[in-house]
Amino acid sequence: MNLKSLTFLFLWIFASLSGCAQQVKHTFKIGKNQFLLDGKNLQIISGEMHYARIPRPYWRDRLKKAKAMGLNAICTYMFWNAHEPKPGQYNFSDNLDVAEFCKIAAEEGLWVIIRPGPYTCAEWDLGGLPSWLLKKRGVVLRTSDPNYMPYTLRFLKRAVQEFKPNLITKGGNVLMVQVENEYGVYKDDKVYVNAIKNTLLEAGVDVPLFHCDWAGKNYYDNAHVDGVMPSINFGGDAQKNFAIFEQYAPDAPKFNSEFWTGWFDYWGGKHEVHSVEEKLADFKWMIDNGISVNLYMFHGGTTNGFFPGANGSSTYYTPYITSYDYDALLNENGEPTAKYFAFQKVIKDKFPDLELPALPVPLKKIEIPAFELHAFGSLKDNLPKPHFFETPKTMEELDQASGLIVYTHAFNGAKQGNLVVKRVMDRATIYVDGKKLGVLDRRANQTALPIAVGTGAHLLEIWVEHQARVNFGSAIDEERKGITEGVFLNGDPLKGWNHYNFPLHNTAQFKSSPYHEGYPEIYRATVTLKEVGDTYLDMRNLDKGLLWINGRLIGRYWFIGPQQTLFVPGCWLKVGANDIQILEMGKPKKPTIAGITHQIWQTQVDETLMVSKSGKKLDLTGVSIAYQGTLPDADGWQEITFNKQLNGRYIMFESTEAYGDSPYTAIAEIRLIDENGKEIPREEYTVVYADSEEFDEENGLANLLIDNQPTTFWHTQWSEAKPDQPHQVVLDLAKTRKLSGMRYLPRMKNKEGRVKKFNIYCREQAFRMK
Repeated sequence: MNLKSLTFLFLWIFASLSGCAQQVKHTFKIGKNQFLLDGKNLQIISGEMHYARIPRPYWRDRLKKAKAMGLNAICTYMFWNAHEPKPGQYNFSDNLDVAEFCKIAAEEGLWVIIRPGPYTCAEWDLGGLPSWLLKKRGVVLRTSDPNYMPYTLRFLKRAVQEFKPNLITKGGNVLMVQVENEYGVYKDDKVYVNAIKNTLLEAGVDVPLFHCDWAGKNYYDNAHVDGVMPSINFGGDAQKNFAIFEQYAPDAPKFNSEFWTGWFDYWGGKHEVHSVEEKLADFKWMIDNGISVNLYMFHGGTTNGFFPGANGSSTYYTPYITSYDYDALLNENGEPTAKYFAFQKVIKDKFPDLELPALPVPLKKIEIPAFELHAFGSLKDNLPKPHFFETPKTMEELDQASGLIVYTHAFNGAKQGNLVVKRVMDRATIYVDGKKLGVLDRRANQTALPIAVGTGAHLLEIWVEHQARVNFGSAIDEERKGITEGVFLNGDPLKGWNHYNFPLHNTAQFKSSPYHEGYPEIYRATVTLKEVGDTYLDMRNLDKGLLWINGRLIGRYWFIGPQQTLFVPGCWLKVGANDIQILEMGKPKKPTIAGITHQIWQTQVDETLMVSKSGKKLDLTGVSIAYQGTLPDADGWQEITFNKQLNGRYIMFESTEAYGDSPYTAIAEIRLIDENGKEIPREEYTVVYADSEEFDEENGLANLLIDNQPTTFWHTQWSEAKPDQPHQVVLDLAKTRKLSGMRYLPRMKNKEGRVKKFNIYCREQAFRMK
């Protein structure tokens, strides 16, 4: 065994024997190109787990499995909106007890890395920022804006007091604390970043601070401040990413602060699966070369309640599912997957003398025979006391964080025309005189419905569901829920609205009432259990809604998938009677549920998410090519500079030839560059056409071109139809722009469909169809 292996083994065993007791005071420092624990080199092999996503009684089980795999550390986020749901009201108890999580990790011989935010991303509602920040219009989140930053610093001071006794300098096991999160990808407000750093220091954080970003000097320059160690996040191409990192941070330890082991899922998409083979080589290269790594995720768990986030902008929106399985090393209910054992072997091969503890005994699973839900009451008959305003107010303006908000408007006389709800946030069901008129869904950019009523008195009702707040990118500043920009009939604003708030933390206050066709309905059941254990409730007979068990909101279900079951941990069930409550927003096939022992991944094709339509083709008659080019057969971002400035609103990228004569086209991201050489924010684009998209066997939707996620991609059809080149995608830039070039990112880890030759078309008007 070499010296590095002996050092790792000594420190791993030392952590197991003394770190858990929290009696011996260790030292942890950042040296040149290395981490130093008690003066000796430490290769951190960490796994990401979020205590808020795992039932507290299961923390130890998951931590034992981390230790048994060969990890020596755990990394975790703190979610501000969970810890401070209302201004100045803090919660660090039960499932949010970060100090206890660190203590249990120490008892299991694991070091801890804490990421207190204030922004976390993590596919969590508003990236962990509390929605009450949006009550004031014009606030700019994640900046030194005085309407934002003081609240951030106040939370950090309070949060530090919770984990301060767990710092390694206090005899605990917390090695490092993160400053903000991937800030260089977002903005360059150094006043803000320095304030975060200084607040942590002033609050008593005396362990090393670090920040993470994607590899690239531009990201580093945006976010780096003195005294904070840089690290990088990625899901592949480890050698290439660290080669870039070394160019601007040559003396920093090599730390892959997020190695993306899988990916997250959104409603209507396919379940993300990233194979062992796709991830193993990069992990092995890092371990074999002494590079520190944090597996994101080691165990994802479940985003219960209203905490799932979304990806999107003003024109693009994909809310995430309740499960945070992530295709990680432990699945949603904590079972080791094939990745777990493959990654474990890499660690054992590197450190052959390392004796790993056995896996804990698997937690019990149970099946629950199908049981019937009984209709209890309609929300229509359970309206709370209203608030009246001339114009519609948002949830945040009425101090509501989640759930439903109902707007009603009374009017007289015959009306006919187009009813427009500007910027639906996020799904509006509209009724006139008690009859359902239709649904407006933000995912499909729907804003208008035709309306026609006769003489007499009428009542317009708009029931708006908060589905999720975007958690990534500049769209977070505009994630207010409900009706945000008014309601119009034939262009005229409608004035005079009653507002009814349904935060839906629970359903205990609702009374029994008759059924009302088309309105949200409460169903109830009592399930008697002789034993408890983990189970997955099969929701395939239902439509769309929320589920509570014993008063705890498990989360959302939706027949479109990919998630068809909801994980219910046995520790939240009880022997004897269990109370089940459902809020059904649609129309179930039959009101029955059963408990099974495994997750079901199944997506119902949702054509509203697709921009390619059967038989729809572009008519390019008389349209000239604005630019032609050839792309190299290479990984990573590629820069394209046009030979002349282009002017237009609609840009069409046409792949005419792919490498290997592939009939397919696959592109991860496209960005356009303005006349000043600046990248136009992807939030300002809309994908309005693609000739082909794969959806049956994988996520290949064209909208993934602008989702700012390098691991997702547009892919033309391959599972059934296999249309040949050329392939086309059209972007709407919302207004006429002057363009000097573009950036192109090919699909990672797979050359199939990599573009070789391409054309660019640019028009002021929309492209014609034939």
